Amino acid sequence: MAAANNKKLVSSWYNVGVDGLLAVAFLALLTIGAVMVASASIAVAENAVNDPFYYFKRHLIFIGLGVVFGAMVMNIPSPWMNRLSRPALILGVLALMLVLIPGIGVEVNGARRWINLGISRFQVVEAIKLALIMSLATYVVKHKKSIQHSMLGVLKPLVMVVLIAGLLLVQPDFGSAVLLLIITLIMVYIAGARYRDLSVISLLAGSAMMVIAWAEPYRVKRLVNFVDPWQDPFNAGFQLVQALIAVGRGEITGVGIGSSIQKLFYLPEAHTDFIFAVYAEELGFIGVMVMIALFVLLIFRIFKVARNAFDQGNDFAGFMCTGIAVWMALQAFLSMGVNLGMLPTKGLTLPFISSGGSAIMMNIIAMSVVFRISYENRKVHFRAVHKEASA
Repeated sequence: MAAANNKKLVSSWYNVGVDGLLAVAFLALLTIGAVMVASASIAVAENAVNDPFYYFKRHLIFIGLGVVFGAMVMNIPSPWMNRLSRPALILGVLALMLVLIPGIGVEVNGARRWINLGISRFQVVEAIKLALIMSLATYVVKHKKSIQHSMLGVLKPLVMVVLIAGLLLVQPDFGSAVLLLIITLIMVYIAGARYRDLSVISLLAGSAMMVIAWAEPYRVKRLVNFVDPWQDPFNAGFQLVQALIAVGRGEITGVGIGSSIQKLFYLPEAHTDFIFAVYAEELGFIGVMVMIALFVLLIFRIFKVARNAFDQGNDFAGFMCTGIAVWMALQAFLSMGVNLGMLPTKGLTLPFISSGGSAIMMNIIAMSVVFRISYENRKVHFRAVHKEASA
């Protein structure tokens, strides 16, 4: 009996740490992303700064920064994250306001989404995503009964999201506004909101977003060209047409890493928003299935970490992991959908894959939160086994 208990205890020691499959999926996606940024950006980087690996080196630097900040986050217990959630959201909203101030905010291609930090630019919405999820996790744990029994409990978190969405629409960043709204509704749903409340709010929110989308001519043009990009293949439909050509060229096995033709000034934003099309061209249908499988594994394991946190009574950690899983799943789906012509064009990066300092850094920090909670779950499990073995 003692031998069995000791074996169980030793086995549990090995389980104290992070989720192995989660780590494998995360590192695999990061590696694929680095390789694809190097491949997709060579021509653009050489033309822009006479250094073919400029964006690749920049990508690696931000991965390094993400790892450094992520290591710091790994040392913050989830109860402290709970306490810091509201200040983090307030700072994020203030930063979104600063983006709109000339001299502080930076305008690129008609959009003002970045803060000038001197040595680099930072896209505030990437930090807002994590700050909002943390704040929502705090709210739904504290007000779960109100959410489950009244519409007011559901409306309160939406007020903050509407404020954030308003600031994003001024930038403009319609895609991120929609993403944050969906994340909020899903988290409130998981907290137990009534179907009738969610149905009414979703209908109102959806109608408002449709009105906003149709109010801007360029958004209407995107919707029209999404339905049939070939009606204007050299102007409004150019980006999507080139992406579809890239995907079609990939066929089953792809043309080989580094051998994409579409990235050579045919496909705009080949290393950022449309990197998935270049990936599909170079690695084909098989490569696409591998990437989708890695995302499915990653998201499934994050949900498993969330479930374990709920089982151990750490509801804040459970909701936070749930929000991060929904964020990664939605953004990956939207980005791939845009690249494949399934959804209207939106300026959303593919998590862990696209080039972009702010995005990749915040993706890594978000995963560090998940790894921290995974560690806490396993630590609680080990203590329970240790207590059982000692009895």
